[in-house]
Amino acid sequence: MALTLVRAAAAQGHHWNFVPPSKVRPPEGFTSSAAGRARQLPYVARHVKMLLTSDVIHIHYATAAALLEHGFLPRRPYLLHLHGTDIRKQWLEPNTREQIQRAIDGAHTVFYSNLDTAENALTARPDARYMPALLRPETLPRWAPQAQSGGKRKVVFASRWDDSKGLETQLEFAELLVKAVPDSTKIVGLDWGPGAASAKALGVELVPKMSHADYLEYLASADLVVGQSTGLLGVSELEAMGIGPVVACPGRQLEGPAGTPPVLQGSLLELVEQAREVLVDPVKAAEQTESRQWVLKNHLADTWIPVLQDLYGAASDHRAR
Repeated sequence: MALTLVRAAAAQGHHWNFVPPSKVRPPEGFTSSAAGRARQLPYVARHVKMLLTSDVIHIHYATAAALLEHGFLPRRPYLLHLHGTDIRKQWLEPNTREQIQRAIDGAHTVFYSNLDTAENALTARPDARYMPALLRPETLPRWAPQAQSGGKRKVVFASRWDDSKGLETQLEFAELLVKAVPDSTKIVGLDWGPGAASAKALGVELVPKMSHADYLEYLASADLVVGQSTGLLGVSELEAMGIGPVVACPGRQLEGPAGTPPVLQGSLLELVEQAREVLVDPVKAAEQTESRQWVLKNHLADTWIPVLQDLYGAASDHRAR
């Protein structure tokens, strides 16, 4: 999300710096040992440089705000983006609630990016704003469905096989799908997550983890994409929709400001039948679903750049006063 916004801002003539997560804190976290402090010096130096060269900071994930609380660091106003676990779980846990709430209270503006965290986010900060996952469609590859080239139909599972993605339901759906579609249909998933071996045993062909660019091509090769079973659209589902194929998400989707997402949803048996119908003519089904148009209307990073630019200016002005 952060990098997508920075790149969208650059395309509009703004220079926003970006510090990747790997550069924010060491893999083992910050420790008080002498050896740990020595390893942490480059990270602290990076924090100092960031603060000295920035008027406003946009923090993604609430626990990162504590890294800037040290007395020797210069103060800067910040906006905070709640990305999921921080407000979904850590805000509720006694040992981390104070830290998360302090980060929320200190922010000029707070965003949350998951519909299922709206209640927590708005309780913690009544003026919190919803910002959905965002895309830059020009970075997406052209859809190349197998049906268009006369190849075998291909169903792609987009998510890793993990509880956070609705693992049990994903496996149930995979089992039903393997039995319901013709033998010539390829059903492919990622070799990633604790449930990957179970998926393979059910007949899903696994492919290795890959770069993001290769992953997008993986989605673009599908006649049908299966998304996570959590009731939420993640970036992967939106990327698939933005590329073109119909996306099926077992269960019922949470509805936000954009209304009902144009994905296949429902019970597993209903979804299997819908999938069979899509695979008859994936291109026609995609045209009828119009998911790409919906994504471009509701999840475009470019539209948020003027909004953020105004908020950054307001935060900077508030500090100056």
